[in-house]
Amino acid sequence: MPTKNLKALDILDALESRLAYIPGGRDRDGRPLIVISVPPELDPTTKPKLESLVLYFLSIFSEETMENGLVLIVDARRGAWRVARSCIRLSTSLMGSKVVSVIVVRPDGFWDKRVDSCTKSHKEGEPTYVTLTRLHVCIDFSQLPYELAGNKAYNHVEWIKKRMKIEDYSRDALELVSKMTNLHQRLNTLDGIRMTQSDDDVESYWEIGTELLSAAGHILQSGRNLVSSMSRESSKDTLDTVKGIHKLLDSIELKQMDIENSWTEMERNLDTARVIEDLEQGVSSVTDWILGPADTMLNSCWQVGFDVSSSEELRRQHEKLELQCRETYGRYAELLHRIDSFPKSRLPEDLKSQRDFMDFVCRSFASRLERRRNVLITSQRFFRLVSEYFDRTSEVFDQLVMGSRSYNFSQASVKLLTLEKSQTVLDGLERELVKEGEKLSDILSMPVKDALGREVCVNYDEDIVNVKDILDATNARKNIFNDSVELQKLSLKQIALIHMYESDAEQAVKWLNDLFNVLLRNHMEVGCNAKEIQSQKEDHQSFQETAKGTYEYGGQLVNGARVLRLSCRISLESNASLFSRLRQAWRQLRSVSQEQLTRLRVCAVFHRNVEDHCTRLRNIIETVTVLHRASKDEDATAESRIRTGMRDILDNREKLLLEVGRMVRLGRLLKTRLKEPLYHQR
Repeated sequence: MPTKNLKALDILDALESRLAYIPGGRDRDGRPLIVISVPPELDPTTKPKLESLVLYFLSIFSEETMENGLVLIVDARRGAWRVARSCIRLSTSLMGSKVVSVIVVRPDGFWDKRVDSCTKSHKEGEPTYVTLTRLHVCIDFSQLPYELAGNKAYNHVEWIKKRMKIEDYSRDALELVSKMTNLHQRLNTLDGIRMTQSDDDVESYWEIGTELLSAAGHILQSGRNLVSSMSRESSKDTLDTVKGIHKLLDSIELKQMDIENSWTEMERNLDTARVIEDLEQGVSSVTDWILGPADTMLNSCWQVGFDVSSSEELRRQHEKLELQCRETYGRYAELLHRIDSFPKSRLPEDLKSQRDFMDFVCRSFASRLERRRNVLITSQRFFRLVSEYFDRTSEVFDQLVMGSRSYNFSQASVKLLTLEKSQTVLDGLERELVKEGEKLSDILSMPVKDALGREVCVNYDEDIVNVKDILDATNARKNIFNDSVELQKLSLKQIALIHMYESDAEQAVKWLNDLFNVLLRNHMEVGCNAKEIQSQKEDHQSFQETAKGTYEYGGQLVNGARVLRLSCRISLESNASLFSRLRQAWRQLRSVSQEQLTRLRVCAVFHRNVEDHCTRLRNIIETVTVLHRASKDEDATAESRIRTGMRDILDNREKLLLEVGRMVRLGRLLKTRLKEPLYHQR
């Protein structure tokens, strides 16, 4: 049922009849009141008026208020009951479930004729019949108008004027919202690129927008004033109306923001269109320059040089070409950044395609330019390495291989180390040279393509042959140089070994002389007993073994140096002199050592025999003593046995005394020998 289209002006007669009105009061549950004044008689206009009033009142309240329910008060004090019943039936059917309570005020005489059971309960949905004096039981006096014996002030004429004013404002506000919505939709459908070609549309939309925004300002101010005028009222219909006005204000403000945003968006579209046009021009200029002058300049540069000076000159020319391309590269990078940072949704497909083509062209040209630069760098490095390798090999050959042939034994090892380091450095240099040459050949063999990816006809066959010839010459020079160096290294190693062997042999001579001095200083004593002499003899034998090992070690070194001298065709005079001194030192040490060893052995024999003789003499004395004691106590038989034993003892004594005499003479001779020095020259 349409209720939103009813206006106060359309039902002004019904409103002025005061057949129904909203006094602004509420029941005890806060539900708003609608009062229907039942007329005395039912004429043909009563039902249409009542129907339009009820529907109009329902359009005033908000959905939330109607969900909570309305209270219908039917003032049936002046009309007939059939008229009141018809009004109640029509109102409740129109309001439906929105009315939660129907209170019918009947005259006092009605109750005199009515008989009700005291036990009858009130059913839900049925009207409640009360007298005017009992109405306060359901509704508080402060919420009832004066007509219903309440004390709430209500001016129906002012209420009608206020409603008409509110509806006029709502009509203007809704019309403004409609116009603003239309303008917003039209602004959203504008094409920035098309508008850049026609300034009339921008001006017309600017005038319409300015006019609507100005009207919106007036409407907003009027609405705020209207709300301010109703701020002190507490009736539910007024509060719901204020909410509706607030919604209109919010809608106007929202549309105002939408229009401002759309206008801003339109201006942004215009700026975007101008930026896109500028980007397209920039992309076109960069692409044309790369495909035109830049490609032509690069096509004229294809030589790689044939030595260090020519490659350096070509490198300088290429750097000049790169400087000419730098400005275009900067423009290209700037355009890429601007296009990539541009919103994807605003970027036209044509500009995307132009951007991709420019990127492909610039990258292809940059790759070819970089390839040209790498070729020149590799060529320059290759020729520099060739020059350096030939110079360094000549220098090493002159200084360390073909230099003075005089043999300096002390400097041979240093010269050998220097030659090995130089050979290692030159081998590394040669490997790097070959690597750069092969790299240059590989680069020159690869096809060359222009900015569009088409193959460019450039013939590098002569340069590749030149590089191969240089590599072959380098390899031949390397073989000759390495053979000479290896021969020189072998000679230096032999000389160094001769020097080392003879130096160690000299040390062996010194050690033998030192051992001889140690022998004379610390090994001339002879012990006082056999044990001490045995210990000295063992130490002396160990000393002899050490001296013998030193002599043999020195002899092997001298012999090794002699063989190397014969191999190198070097004089043997110093080697023979060294061997003579080594042999003389060993003979001197060995003769003295043998003399000392002989003395120790003879002394050891002397001391062992003397100890043995003394032991035997003591045994004879003990035996004689025992036999003498036994001769005093034994009989004649024992006495003969003792005499026999004495004779044996006497025989042994004679033999022992002979041996003792020889040992005494040996001791005297040994004493005389020990007084003589070991080394007569010393």
